[in-house]
Amino acid sequence: MRKMRDRIMADERNALLASSISPVVQAYEITATKEEADRLSRIREQIQKNIDAGLVQTHDISRADILFFTKFHTPFYKLAENFIAEQKGRGNAEQTIIHYEQSIRKMEKFFCWLTDETEAYEKMTNQQRYEKGSLEPYVIFEANGFEANYREFLLEEEGVSEQTVATYFRDYKAIAYYAMENDLIAKRAIKVKTVETDIKECYTDEEIAKLLRRPKEDCSFAEYRNWVVVNWLLALGSRVNTIVNIKIKDIDFENETVAIKVQKNKRISHYPLERKLVKILREYIDEWLVDEDGSYLSDYLFPSAFLDCDKPMSRCSMGAAIAEYNRKRGVNKTSIHLFRHTFAKRWIMSDGNIYKLKEILGHRTLDMVTKYANIYGTELRPAIEQHSVLAQHEKKQNRGRLIKRKNHK
Repeated sequence: MRKMRDRIMADERNALLASSISPVVQAYEITATKEEADRLSRIREQIQKNIDAGLVQTHDISRADILFFTKFHTPFYKLAENFIAEQKGRGNAEQTIIHYEQSIRKMEKFFCWLTDETEAYEKMTNQQRYEKGSLEPYVIFEANGFEANYREFLLEEEGVSEQTVATYFRDYKAIAYYAMENDLIAKRAIKVKTVETDIKECYTDEEIAKLLRRPKEDCSFAEYRNWVVVNWLLALGSRVNTIVNIKIKDIDFENETVAIKVQKNKRISHYPLERKLVKILREYIDEWLVDEDGSYLSDYLFPSAFLDCDKPMSRCSMGAAIAEYNRKRGVNKTSIHLFRHTFAKRWIMSDGNIYKLKEILGHRTLDMVTKYANIYGTELRPAIEQHSVLAQHEKKQNRGRLIKRKNHK
């Protein structure tokens, strides 16, 4: 294992650091914590000083810092190549190697989907998706809610079965553990069968109350934006990709509707907005997104806190933002997609029409909505006991004296 780790480090010393001291891909770095960003900045400064002084770029840089710096700069395909090389070195069967390679391609496609910031994913060919995803730095394995997002991608974007999801997750686990064993990413336990997005584990009333508590007057833009996002999620159950791509102009305040243009079924749909949400959106836009001249600071409804460029947040960045928001509110569940499941569950539990639910959630067929109904069906028992025909029939039975036939023995 140590040889593999040393080989990756040597590759990066001789290639990546020599060619550039800026990240291969900027997308994930947006989600780095302040401590991580500061540490990266210090390492870059030291590398630049070494270069200016004619020294080896890694002079006086610790092994731990090199590993830390490397994971933010090394594209996933390099990690994948080393993983496959090790599998071949172990003498694994050719079919096993092919299977791993297929899973790696699926992960590359997922990385492209996860970090898409420009609505480009839908317009790409699969080959372009593979190529873009392969260039994401492998620190993406440490993204908040990684397993939750991967599961969502496989089920809803790729449309695979639960059994196939389990197969892909086994391969992902093998690759991730390989990286952990070589000290390339932070160690953590991966429990494939009990991932955070277990569809039955929705947000509770108590958790929702904490998340919907209005921010204080002196809060940051990010906190207020995240509060509005949570309100939106619980009002409409939208996908993350839909949320990050909503523009201010898509909101029709006069008719209290929103035009959803980015969703899996490729249609532009107009949905009614709850009046409570309309009020929240008006205040949010007026207080945060309009400058002194009355112009919008961003085209997007939920932009990054830094307006250096007018493009949407990536799914990864939005997911990390909501995860941090939840933790600060004392909520241990951090999956942004779990809000969608919570919305669907509450709809079904309140006897909502599943055909209308399909439209609201933007599904092309009833398949996923039917899954929700089947999963939450066990929680409908109180209603069944109260309202079913059989239950009502038993309650209405006459308990008086039976009438008997005359002269019948």
